[in-house]
Amino acid sequence: MRILLAPHGTRGDVQPLLALALALRARGHEAAFVAPANFVAWIRGHGFPCQSDGVDIEAVLRSPGADLQSFRWQMRHLTTVLAPRLFESVARAAGDADLIVGSGVQIAAASVAERRGVPCIGVAFCPSVVPGRAAPPPMVRRQTLPRWVNSLLWRWGTPIADVVLRAPINAGRAQLGLAPIDRPTQQLAGDGIIVAADSDLAPLGADAPANVYATDAWVFDEPADLDPRLEAFLRQGSPPVYVGFGSMVAKNARDLVSCAVGAAGLVGCRLVVAGGWAGLDASVTASDMVLAIDSAPHGAIFPRVAAAIHHGGAGTTTAAARAGIPQVVVPHILDQYFWAHRILTLGLGPRSLPVERVTTGRLANRMAAALNEWRFRETARRIGARVAARDGVASAVHLLERLGVRCRA
Repeated sequence: MRILLAPHGTRGDVQPLLALALALRARGHEAAFVAPANFVAWIRGHGFPCQSDGVDIEAVLRSPGADLQSFRWQMRHLTTVLAPRLFESVARAAGDADLIVGSGVQIAAASVAERRGVPCIGVAFCPSVVPGRAAPPPMVRRQTLPRWVNSLLWRWGTPIADVVLRAPINAGRAQLGLAPIDRPTQQLAGDGIIVAADSDLAPLGADAPANVYATDAWVFDEPADLDPRLEAFLRQGSPPVYVGFGSMVAKNARDLVSCAVGAAGLVGCRLVVAGGWAGLDASVTASDMVLAIDSAPHGAIFPRVAAAIHHGGAGTTTAAARAGIPQVVVPHILDQYFWAHRILTLGLGPRSLPVERVTTGRLANRMAAALNEWRFRETARRIGARVAARDGVASAVHLLERLGVRCRA
């Protein structure tokens, strides 16, 4: 098969599809990408054709006025930037594809597939995006609601989402010569959704719709040497605590760093601060106890630290679990609250600390618990061994092969 992979989002939305592409190529399929501009060179570096979808996610999130917490900003970006560019770029890249696979905020793939008469499969990395009783919609922070309330929230929320998405998606469909639709949330799923999440960390609810399929997480182990400064720091003392918020661009980045450094001082542990898109490393003064880096491959650094403090993205949570280390989640938005709840429920770390509630004292308390409470260390080691032994990418390839054949029949 010729398969177009169309992720749109941060690295957590792109990297698993690169793992999928490698597995597809090993099975004899042809994989090509259309992806955010800031990931094009990286994807091409692994030997895959890749076109830009016209949006540099990192530049957008770092731009003045960008605010992922603001619904008004989200709608303006969706309507004026995202929808027009995604519909144009995915249609251009689709070429002779037999199947289109989308992930993240990919709102164009299903319509482009419809226009070309080929199947489309969506990919999610957290089961909280699937309607059901197990979890509320991602916009809801509270994860301990009664199951009947979760179901009711989905029933109420889906029509609202349809209203929000109808105009930008129908404008894009008009570009393709397609008729407008009233319920875009149903159409976005295409011919099915694969939820690629570890079966221990985030099992799919028993009441998931019939067109939703589960695999374990798709693991991409990118070979990379650690920066010499980081390597030296890791060797020169006790395992440090890792702090990093990935692609989250926090307005109070300087305050977060100050709290993290202060908390480490109170606890008496060493600290590695990964700057990420928020540039947390810019305001760190290096010392024997603290090292600031831009980034490091999670698969290489996590097994060498004592605990990880992070934003609760699906990929980071899974990587920390695979390394068998306790976690402290500082959720910012959406499904990060689901992952924070799962970490607490499974006993992999203490109660989460939402980003707006971070203080030096609160973070120190969580850090000390992650480092010193035996139950977190033992549970992380035990569950981590199971998570590390699993990789759902082979199952995903077989599933795509079956779905592709069935949808074309």
